[in-house]
This record gives sequence, structure tokens and C-alpha cells, in this order.
Amino acid sequence: MEQNRRISELLKNTIGQRYDAMALKMIREESEVAENAIYPLRDLGQHMALCQAFALSRREGKTVYMQKKDHWCWAPLIAYGQVKLQKGTPAFNELLPVIGINDPEAAAAFIENMPHLPTDVYKGILTAPLRTAEFEPDAIVINCRNSELRSILLGIKTQTGTTMKTEFDAIDSCVWGIIPTLTKGEYRVSFPDPGDFSRANTSEDDVILAVPKERLAEFERGIESLNHMGMLHKSFNMGMEYDFARPQFYNNMFRAWGLDEGKSFTIPMPEK
Repeated sequence: MEQNRRISELLKNTIGQRYDAMALKMIREESEVAENAIYPLRDLGQHMALCQAFALSRREGKTVYMQKKDHWCWAPLIAYGQVKLQKGTPAFNELLPVIGINDPEAAAAFIENMPHLPTDVYKGILTAPLRTAEFEPDAIVINCRNSELRSILLGIKTQTGTTMKTEFDAIDSCVWGIIPTLTKGEYRVSFPDPGDFSRANTSEDDVILAVPKERLAEFERGIESLNHMGMLHKSFNMGMEYDFARPQFYNNMFRAWGLDEGKSFTIPMPEK
């Protein structure tokens, strides 16, 4: 898909990310699954966690299709609509004391309000590197460093005119960091959870950004704006220069406040 390749190339050139972004698609009919997809149980003879499937796509360039029977972690089974979890059922009662909330009523409410897709709508989850994905993703998921995310956020703000809102949890990053992107069309930021770190070998320094399909064009324009303004990740280097050159509008503001002016440069404004 041409848009997939464009965004992949823009991200590479703008933030110099270590890995390609990942394309994620919820599958309703298995005729939608790419022929080169790996089915964990069928092809590897083993189960895996969803974060491990993500790692195979992100780090090894593989296309992976996760059916319900392939999963080895409880959270994505619930969140991605593969199973239904109801209060009072044996599975719910097993989860209640280990969810990490001392108050049983608060714990039950937390479980019931976890973001999730509808049950029995999707047959599985398809992931692939964005550059080579031959399908329209429902979301793209980007693992990046803090400084790389900073650049991306600048690009997004050129289009939205506002700051990004998100929610965090210490666990279940595959849930809190992605499901609201699929259900609400929101950008989401999350951190790799303990399972992602210990089982999928994801760096502790990673930050995860999810972009919904409804905002891919907007996202692409934002990254293009960074290129137009010269705000590339490689342009920023650590240093301790005092009286450093600043964009001209700094001097204009400082003049208005009666403060000192100095060296300046002009930032190209984003194209409208």
C-alpha cells in the first residue's frame, strides 16, 4: 500500500527510528490474511503472547496472524474481543485478586471498564512491518525513543493545534496503548509493560505510539511538516552553548518584554 510505504519512509528520514512502524489489522474474515503470514501454532507449533507477535513484526520483519488459540496471555484475549469476560464468572474471579487493586469493588470496576473490542466480531489480529504491509491497517504502532516521540508530537501538533491526551497503566500496554486507538480513533502513548520487556525483549527505553487509521493522513502531513521546517531528529545535538541562536520570534517577544536580544534564525512555517 502506497501510504504505508510513504509513512514508513517519512518516519525513517525524520526520526531515524531503529525499527519500522508496525501495521495492525483486525481480521473479520480469514480471506483477508496475507499468504505469507505466520500462524504461531500452525507454523511454529507454539503459542505466543501478542507482544511477541508484535516483536516478530517490528524486529524481524515478519507478518504474523494471531487466532484465539495462538494466544498465551489473558489481556489481549479480552481486549481484542477473542473471549468475553463477565463479572461473577470463574475467569473473572481468578483475575480479581491479581489485577493489582486492593479494594475488591474497585478491582471489579477496573476490570469491567478495561477498553475492549466487541466479542465474536474478529477472528484474529494481523501484524506486519508498515513498509511491506500489503493491507490497509486499522492502526500503526511505533516503538521509538523518548526523543523520537518528542519530534513526532511536534509534527502531530502542527495538524491538531493541541496537545495529546492519553492514559497510562503499568501493565497491559497492548490494551491501554492500542484499543482506544481502534475504538475511539485516538492517538495513544504507552510504555512497554513487564511482559513486553521480559517476554518480547522490548527495550525499557521504548515508548509506544499508536495512530488510528482515521488519522493516518493527518499524521503523514505532520511528519512532512517536520521535514519542511528542518526539525529532523538528527538536527538536535546535545550541547551547553550559552547565548545560543534562537528563532527570530524569541527576539521579538524578548524585545516586547524589554529583555536582551541575540543571534536569531528563521523557522519555515508549516504549509497550510
